[in-house]
Amino acid sequence: MSYEYARVQLRRGLNLISGPNGAGKSSILLAISVATGQSYTERSRKLADLIRRGKETARVTLILNNKAEDGKRPVPLINSDLISVSRYLKKDGTYWFEINGREASKFNINRLFKNVGMNPDNMLIIMHQNMIEEFAITSPEEKLKMVEEAVGFSQYRRAIYESEERLNRILGEEEATSQLLASAEQTLAYWKELNDKYNEKRSLLEKKAYLERELIWAQILKNERALAQIEERMRLKTSQLEDLRRDVLRKEGEAKDLWESYLTQKEKFRSLLTSKEGDERLKEIGVVDEKLDETVKNYVDLRVKEAIMRYRTGELEKELKELKSSLAEAKAALEESNKFMDKAGDRIETSRTMLEISDEIKFANAHLLSLGEVPDDAPSMYQTYLKTYSDLKQKADVVGENRKKTIEELDERKKIWKSVMEHLTEEINPTYLSVLGRVGGMGSVRLSNMEDPDHAGIEVTVGFRGVSPVVLDAYAQSGGERAVSTMAFLLALQDHLKSPVRAVDEFDVHMDPHNRESMMRMLFSFMNENADVQFVVITPSQLSAIGEFANIIFVQNVHGRSEVVKAATAKA
Repeated sequence: MSYEYARVQLRRGLNLISGPNGAGKSSILLAISVATGQSYTERSRKLADLIRRGKETARVTLILNNKAEDGKRPVPLINSDLISVSRYLKKDGTYWFEINGREASKFNINRLFKNVGMNPDNMLIIMHQNMIEEFAITSPEEKLKMVEEAVGFSQYRRAIYESEERLNRILGEEEATSQLLASAEQTLAYWKELNDKYNEKRSLLEKKAYLERELIWAQILKNERALAQIEERMRLKTSQLEDLRRDVLRKEGEAKDLWESYLTQKEKFRSLLTSKEGDERLKEIGVVDEKLDETVKNYVDLRVKEAIMRYRTGELEKELKELKSSLAEAKAALEESNKFMDKAGDRIETSRTMLEISDEIKFANAHLLSLGEVPDDAPSMYQTYLKTYSDLKQKADVVGENRKKTIEELDERKKIWKSVMEHLTEEINPTYLSVLGRVGGMGSVRLSNMEDPDHAGIEVTVGFRGVSPVVLDAYAQSGGERAVSTMAFLLALQDHLKSPVRAVDEFDVHMDPHNRESMMRMLFSFMNENADVQFVVITPSQLSAIGEFANIIFVQNVHGRSEVVKAATAKA
């Protein structure tokens, strides 16, 4: 800017930069911000505009103390007592960084300073000109984020966001898994139906095959029973025929014997007729005659019975002849049915008729026809989709459990974040109220919407001259009141800020002399209590009380060139 070259010696404690307007005081603070990685400044939208007129390049270098304390360096990654951080700007818009003379990336610069809590973009760490007004109009949400970062609590919010991001990923995964599960369930239902049909069809085919075997065996058994019945009838008929034949021969023999007896009796009867007469002869003739009648009668009976037997024999012989014919037919039928024995498999003893079995086969065929075509790979496809569904179901259970755990983790992290912020607010509130009380004001620092980190904020309320405190904004207070309130808030935070370097530029521009002196005295008091912190305060004002051991830096502009003309340590 207006500097050709200057070396500014900053010390621990208060560094008070003073000088007339336009001398180049703010350029020193601006240079610190640019060197620590800031890309946009309140002085220009392009860093190239910060280059001194007529020059092509600008450089700013910070010398940092990296000596070990209690065995640990502030920046452990760099094993050096001093760290030189430089930033070069060129008119063509290019720039680069160097750490200890070696080129470094902006990422490394940001990491170096943010690791020690120094973010040049956080106005609670470095408050440039006009940022008092900007702080007033900054939303409660942004104020809270600035406070979190400045005091080193950003990790609590990051932890919440990490959990929320993980929860969103899990919810997305859960939704995707749910959709896949629904799709897999539909597909599984489709293949399950086909698999059930396949199993039913296979069962019906097995039943049909059994029925067809049973039908064959029913035919064989029927033919076997028919053959056995014919053979049994033939055996009975043959036995009857043999008995009849024996009876015929016996009757024939008895008839012959009777005939011989008849002839003998007849001859005797003739001889009695020619013999002498007498009563005895007549009586004897009568006896013989009766015997002849009885013999004839018996003979006739025997011949009748013999004839009947011979007739029955003839009938039996006819029946046997017919049975032999039937036997041949039955054997032929059995032989024909036995040809299918190989298809029939193991013997099936069934008492059902062939008609009953045939009707059941017809029913099975009708049922098979109703099932339609079923792919052969239905079982394998069903098992594949069943495994897919089971895996997705298991994954859904795991995702659901992860969601539950992440929600619990998120709630716990929100609780911790809320607790630490509430504790911080409780600690800074008394100091804030005390500072305001010294200049006739009252107010409080309070948190809002802490149940929702995205909309949570910190509100600074203030009221002067007996007016009830209202939220600090761009309209409710005057410029001086906003400046006092903002400084009171900054002072209340000092004991909690993480950064070893803090700066504020012209905070007192809008303050009246009384408030300026009061606020500066409180600033000196706070800084004396934090001697290890490096404070940079820029003011154009003449101050009656500077403070103990303040490092006073005077800046002036001579012929368009800013210079640090004097640096001293002053006591009150």
